[in-house]
Amino acid sequence: MSDFSKGRKGPMSKKRECTICKHYGEETSGATELERATLYDEVGDPVPVLLCRKHSVELFKLGQKNFLLAHYKILLEVLDTDEKKFLNILERTVRKFPDLIV
Repeated sequence: MSDFSKGRKGPMSKKRECTICKHYGEETSGATELERATLYDEVGDPVPVLLCRKHSVELFKLGQKNFLLAHYKILLEVLDTDEKKFLNILERTVRKFPDLIV
């Protein structure tokens, strides 16, 4: 019987993690309670991301621009990602509003 038929995740299955936690190298707490959020690029195209409750609330409170600026450090240390659209939005926001980074 294969691993797939036993209900196990195969080697190609993607671990569900908070986009922000993952880029900081942190374990996502409560990974079963991830929320699908939507960020928008410069032309208004939606980019879906998974967020833990903490980061979901932070996005709601701060709004997209300030949320992304609060996490600009992700850009300084990222080597590779499977979420290129997210990093693209993050980079463009940081470049557009560098004076707002605290």
